[in-house]
Amino acid sequence: MKRILYEDLETALKAREAKIAVLGQGYIGLPTSLLMARAGFTVYGFDVNRNLIEGLSRGETHLRHEKGISELLDELKERNYFPTGDLSELYGSDVVLIAVPTPKGKDGPNLTMVLSALESALKIVRRGGLIVIESTLPPRTFYDLIIPTVESNGLRVGRDLYLAYCPERALPGKLLHELVHNFRIIGAIDEKSGRLAKILYESFVKGGIEVVDPLTAEMVKLVENSYRDVNIAFANEVARMCEVLGVDVRRVRELANRHPRVNMLVPGIGVGGSCLTKDPWFLFWASQERGYRPNLIKRARELNAEMPYHYADVLDDVVRRLKGGRSGVIAVLGSTYKGDVPDPRESPVEPFVKELIKRGHAVKVYDPLVRSSFGGEYAPDILEAVEEADAVAFVTDHTEFKMIDLRKLRGAIRKEGPVILFDGRLLFDPKEAEEAGFIYISVGRPPKILEGSLITIEGDE
Repeated sequence: MKRILYEDLETALKAREAKIAVLGQGYIGLPTSLLMARAGFTVYGFDVNRNLIEGLSRGETHLRHEKGISELLDELKERNYFPTGDLSELYGSDVVLIAVPTPKGKDGPNLTMVLSALESALKIVRRGGLIVIESTLPPRTFYDLIIPTVESNGLRVGRDLYLAYCPERALPGKLLHELVHNFRIIGAIDEKSGRLAKILYESFVKGGIEVVDPLTAEMVKLVENSYRDVNIAFANEVARMCEVLGVDVRRVRELANRHPRVNMLVPGIGVGGSCLTKDPWFLFWASQERGYRPNLIKRARELNAEMPYHYADVLDDVVRRLKGGRSGVIAVLGSTYKGDVPDPRESPVEPFVKELIKRGHAVKVYDPLVRSSFGGEYAPDILEAVEEADAVAFVTDHTEFKMIDLRKLRGAIRKEGPVILFDGRLLFDPKEAEEAGFIYISVGRPPKILEGSLITIEGDE
């Protein structure tokens, strides 16, 4: 392939005339491809999943619930966005962007897909071109693995090839908006690589861009998600303490947050999603390997991972107490990891459901956005999910669930006797739930059952 001069690549990027290849057409790769195509670039979206590529070629996307994605795909497909599973179509690309997953292994990050994508990128990019990695990288990966891989192919970073790291920072459910409006960080070891990458992202990013060294960029991405995980863990820790001390976490949080320097989050049954469940571990492993063990981050991650098992235990205990030791039918409402987001990846609902099944309960699962049931029986609508239930567990904070009429829900349940409502996301007022005919239990506020009666929790009166 003919070499492209730095000045010519800079000009092509500014004029939106560069040919861009994006490896990976998932949650980040596809919307990023479409945004660059909308900016005027010719973009080839590559993925090894042939079903995904065939769907995109027909104008169908797995991200149809993401606002604006389907419309952009219809607008740009066959104009300047071209989905493909044929790597040969990408040869001669001026820019290659890598947006493949970086999963968590048992004892460390699994970088197989990133390194494989990098080898492919080195084959298809023009000499003098730009490679940008968006996949999450553990600290020092850029220096210790990415650069050596490039140099082992006979290329000098900053002369024969330009190389940058720009980690994605976007929330499922708002992908297009956040990719455009969020502040972005670019990691680069040389000025020219940073400048080229910044020109590329300035074509669609409105939230500001700063170029730093690669290690700082790696750290910032992981620190952001670890910060969120630790703060969620604090809320969950407080909820667990409230349960054993007999006080309602809802009231504690409300009053504590009146302090001007306190902002305690809402506790729940756990943390999910592809980032918060692995990024803290990436930070922990990288630090521990170099002599410092960040125990706070480790304990926060472990506590959040324990939550679905804890609440499966709570619900199992209450159901059996009310049914004379027998198991029951449990309706689980919600399977995605976050409200109004059609993403069940690493959802805490999965271990919650599997633990209830393991304990002998019949579990029916309903979610308005996805069909994931994690081994439970999938229910096509909420009424079918609850009709035979001994307990109804709200475990995802979908807007549809927040607006539900609890009296009508209780009326749809055919079984006689007490029915439990487990509020795993603090969606409902306890009194309203009890007035609707439910026995109400929740995160941070379990009932104490003695001789068939419920003892008042401190703060109810």
